[in-house]
Amino acid sequence: MTTTPNRQPLSLERAEDILAYIPHALGFHPERSVVLLLMVERKLEATLRVDLPKDEEPGEEQRWVVQVCEMLGRLPGLTSVLCAIFPDHGSARGGQLPWNSLLQYLAPALEEQGTPLCQAWCQGDGQVWDYLSTAQDHGCFDLSHPELNPTSLRMVLAGSAPLSQPWDGQGVPEWSNAAQVRSLLEAMGGDCLDSLDMWAAVLGADPYSAEQLMRKDPTVPARLIRGLDLRMVRDILPYMAGVGTTAAVEAVACLGKGKKDGAVAGLSEFLLGRGPHSPRWDRIDHLWYICRDLLGVAQGSRRAALLCLMAWVEWAKGRGSMSMALLRSALAVEPDYRLAQLLEQLLLRGIMPQWATDPSRAWRAKFD
Repeated sequence: MTTTPNRQPLSLERAEDILAYIPHALGFHPERSVVLLLMVERKLEATLRVDLPKDEEPGEEQRWVVQVCEMLGRLPGLTSVLCAIFPDHGSARGGQLPWNSLLQYLAPALEEQGTPLCQAWCQGDGQVWDYLSTAQDHGCFDLSHPELNPTSLRMVLAGSAPLSQPWDGQGVPEWSNAAQVRSLLEAMGGDCLDSLDMWAAVLGADPYSAEQLMRKDPTVPARLIRGLDLRMVRDILPYMAGVGTTAAVEAVACLGKGKKDGAVAGLSEFLLGRGPHSPRWDRIDHLWYICRDLLGVAQGSRRAALLCLMAWVEWAKGRGSMSMALLRSALAVEPDYRLAQLLEQLLLRGIMPQWATDPSRAWRAKFD
């Protein structure tokens, strides 16, 4: 689920604008998906993408509707929903709208829940159909170049660049000194505090200085990556980024003394998306970019750790599709990597961080 920017960048009166907005909200062009635009009065609050059911079969579709309604029921204040379905290519031809039966189950379920379905479209093969239209052609209109829509162009100028599919962590070029860094980190001991000190220094620096620090001194990335072998280091990094170094140090001290309350409880709650802390999104973004850069060096379980950290960041932002793509890459590297398995279950159960439904704390995409 992606939270809408503070400055709403589109008109809700035109289907063309809404459909052009969706890839920018998600960060990628959806395929075989249902995208729900969640409204609070006349304001678009968030965008949720869900895989289509496996089959157009009544039992499968009804189970899908129950799961979606349960998920929406966790979001307070919703007043209505708009829907866009992106089917397989070619499935909307021949005058028959695909997944029409799915809408027949979804619409009354949403109405009963108090969040009526106000509009629903099917977009495929350069055309758009209106599920709620009574016209023989279902209000069909051409949308062969949505990227030329003014809404889309405005977002591109603001820096948005939707991907063809969720990025899975592949394609990061290997560092020119990767072999040297790997040699150094293998010679290092597993010093928890040393690695945490290095992570705190890099997270505390501005992005340009942090990159220069990592690239100029090979011992820096070696110390960062070596710490990922230690569960305490790996698991505390989102907390260090999102809450602060002081809170992370307090949690480490409590863990070292065997305590499981106080600072440790705050750490656990934060990692599960709960508790009173408002995430520091600039530092959390910084953690994501550091991990991405280190993919150019890390291998095996250390690469899986980096992918999991990035997946947690995407989940924290409410971008479940992006998170799942990274987790699948982590599991491809290390099929038994426990953190990846746990995060995958979190996503499959539709669990979202509490702050994703709190407008004052939720991450918001920047389109302005």
